[in-house]
Amino acid sequence: MALELGLWVMYFVSIYFAVFWLSVIFENGVRDPVVSKKKNSPSVTVAIPVFNEEKSVVGTIESVLGLDYPSKKLQVIVVDDCSTDNTALAVKNYIKDKNLKDVDFKYILHEVNKGKGAALNTALKISTGELFICLDADSFVDSTVLKEVVPHFENGIVASVLPLMKLQKVKGFTLGLQYVEYLVNFFMKKVMSILDCVHVTPGPFASYRKKVLVDIGGFDEDNLTEDQEIALRLQKGNYKIIQLIGPKVYTLGPETLKGWFNQRNRWYKGTLFNMKDYRKLFFNKEYGEFGMFHLPMVLGAALLSIFFSFFVIWQHMISPLLSKLYDMSFIGFDVGLMTGVWAERFSFLDINYGLIFFTFVVMSFGLAWIIYAFKYTEESFSTQGFFSASLFMMIYPFFLSLVWLGVVTDLVRNKKQKW
Repeated sequence: MALELGLWVMYFVSIYFAVFWLSVIFENGVRDPVVSKKKNSPSVTVAIPVFNEEKSVVGTIESVLGLDYPSKKLQVIVVDDCSTDNTALAVKNYIKDKNLKDVDFKYILHEVNKGKGAALNTALKISTGELFICLDADSFVDSTVLKEVVPHFENGIVASVLPLMKLQKVKGFTLGLQYVEYLVNFFMKKVMSILDCVHVTPGPFASYRKKVLVDIGGFDEDNLTEDQEIALRLQKGNYKIIQLIGPKVYTLGPETLKGWFNQRNRWYKGTLFNMKDYRKLFFNKEYGEFGMFHLPMVLGAALLSIFFSFFVIWQHMISPLLSKLYDMSFIGFDVGLMTGVWAERFSFLDINYGLIFFTFVVMSFGLAWIIYAFKYTEESFSTQGFFSASLFMMIYPFFLSLVWLGVVTDLVRNKKQKW
């Protein structure tokens, strides 16, 4: 009874939030706000924290140096957090080959591994730009992205502006799932941005007003997901975070399920820690929809995922399988006989039509979100998304449940990690 009740609660919450956010789309639209571009460009520092990125870091640096922006207003700082591969050699060879004397370019090597937050703070301390931008060392930017992001800082209460993030390459099963995942997640962030409900500022080209970062004390060096923690701190200070879908940045997703699992494990584990640390924002009217609605939704989604992983999979997959195996043991595992008995006893009255109906409703809302995500991120659903979206809807929830199962296991084991 308790398991079925939990399942119905999960369906209700999923449908409720889907309807709510769709109503926001219909009422407000999803396009980026139109802003006038200043003639005088502010100075900008792009910080690239690095840990074991020898294969991609040079491409990341080149994409930044190729930005359509006045070179005298651009500073680039690469902070190597004690990489154990050939990252340092790759960067030093690049500096030597390109002769970057005319560019304000700095390379800093940490002698001990301190974590991404510490690497960003190292760059923040020596940065000279009015704007401070973080760029992961496995990400690459369009040449126009900075010119499209900068004008949105004209509004004095804006502390952070975020571009749309996509995968640089989509090949294979794991990347195909992430392809849809990124589009859906960033489309949702864009919709949430309309109500000032952004709770994470992802590493690839997250742009900040430097003064605000300094005023709030920089990045948390002991946080698993410093990009989420800094967003929550900005929200706590009632600063504005804007998510755009026009400017684009591309990133390299994990190509194996193990890599994807480990990455999401860190993200979701960090989410639980941050929800605990910022629990005073929950149901706090001072933070509007963010406190009263969005944060409870984020935590609720996490708890429902944990419930799904532990109970629903057991109730609807493992337990029935064990029951069938137990029954078959009495007939010597005669599959043919068991199938015949099942077919003879089958009745359409045994089907839970209510469960099927609400599953169909939830899947329909999910499909609507995916189609909208493809439309507004300028991806073709008919030619690129149909197969990936189908796999995403059928398989992704189960993979996500396994991630949450791993998170709970790690918490019980008190497993620690930095990057």
